[in-house]
Amino acid sequence: MPKANWKSQVYNVVQSLLYNNPHRVIGYLVRNAAGEWQRRSDLPAPVRRLFETEAPPERTCLQTIQFVHHMIIPPGGRHVQELHIHSDAEELVVITAGTGEATIGNEKHQLSAGDVLYIPPNAEHEVRNTGDDMLGVLFINVPTGEGLDKLKAAREHRKA
Repeated sequence: MPKANWKSQVYNVVQSLLYNNPHRVIGYLVRNAAGEWQRRSDLPAPVRRLFETEAPPERTCLQTIQFVHHMIIPPGGRHVQELHIHSDAEELVVITAGTGEATIGNEKHQLSAGDVLYIPPNAEHEVRNTGDDMLGVLFINVPTGEGLDKLKAAREHRKA
């Protein structure tokens, strides 16, 4: 039987997609070598990414929220491989355990259990574990602006 631990997980974190919207409408953009924004899904990845993983049908039930994602980040780890933006979504980050630091644009925010952080659309961001214990994080991502338009169109297309 194979053996695994958090070091063998995506970006050295333990994560799960708790609830999902059947329509993938939110963009995930990263800077390329020229500093321009491009879709992360256009870049190869050495591991399977969250957006490439489906929640089971009974948990693919969200209608307006894009996803609810739980992550446990080890000391020194980060929630993603690089700073990124969601141009068409806002995000709530709930710290469930441990301590860490969030970068939102040019600002750094210290985080501890019980904190809830708001990330507006187009804000470059990431969360890092700066503590000695595992950092528990819940991400809630909600379409806004163009994301809402894409969600409405996807829902109408599905009804047809």
